[in-house]
Amino acid sequence: MIGSSMMFKLTILCVCVAAVSASIFSSNKCVRVPDNLCAVVYDDGGCNGWKLDIQEGEIMFKWWDPIYYWYRNDIEHVSVRAGCSFTGFDDSSLNGESMTIRAGNKDRHVELNNEDEFEDFDEAIQSIACSCRR
Repeated sequence: MIGSSMMFKLTILCVCVAAVSASIFSSNKCVRVPDNLCAVVYDDGGCNGWKLDIQEGEIMFKWWDPIYYWYRNDIEHVSVRAGCSFTGFDDSSLNGESMTIRAGNKDRHVELNNEDEFEDFDEAIQSIACSCRR
């Protein structure tokens, strides 16, 4: 039979292990957006999961596209390079509802579901446009 002192120690150990595991799996991995890119989008918040490098221009995540289909309605985090603007659309032809993330003098990292003005686009982006100042 386990005594109350041993049970307390096991409980503390379980809490510590859970806290460490949570910080390992949900840590923020956001880094500077490379100069040759407009933005980087990620599958999970904190710049985790898969990532897709976004050049200046437009991408449509059509359901029939064998490459870009996988990113359709699956973007949760957007990192925009300083001086650039990223627009996400809820339709796959650069139309429908849209949101724009602008980065001023430094990169901007946005977890979509954590900001009121972008939360409706969490896992709902079907096409994007990205541009940078010259």
